[in-house]
Amino acid sequence: MTEPPAYVIVGRVTRPYGLRGAVHVVPDTDFPERLMSLTEAVLLKEGQPTPVRVQSVRPHRRGLVVTLAGIGSVDEARRWQGAALAVPRAQAAPLPQGRHYVFELLGLRVQTEAGEDLGIVAQILRTGGNDVYVVRGAGRDYLIPAISSVVLAIEPAAGRVIIRPLAGLLE
Repeated sequence: MTEPPAYVIVGRVTRPYGLRGAVHVVPDTDFPERLMSLTEAVLLKEGQPTPVRVQSVRPHRRGLVVTLAGIGSVDEARRWQGAALAVPRAQAAPLPQGRHYVFELLGLRVQTEAGEDLGIVAQILRTGGNDVYVVRGAGRDYLIPAISSVVLAIEPAAGRVIIRPLAGLLE
């Protein structure tokens, strides 16, 4: 397993908005309503964190318009295009029981309920219906649907995910 990241990404800056330095942000969270009360954040670009104070957040179409202290022009806002909007890990909202952040799942070993080791969770695909875990095993990848009938247990402390494969899933 890898070390948890210092920051949790909650959105992506897509473009400047208006003439006074606001930015358009597409939420990257299952709880976008929490961004409405955001007061401090970090912009991550090219691996470099830049702390920012959030002056205002308002919904706009399929995203948010965010005004950040110290960004007062279109040119300054354009500089942050493509950056991730993040919060320090310690300030990330607690998740409901049975929910996990992506970084908590990446690197976990995946085993069948019979004890067969399939590999590690290498990637998580977000689909419309359910997430899909890409499990990288010896010589092949498995696509495991993250549904309750397949994923029986997620145990980050033990470093594993226990699954009950559907017929034909591992073939």
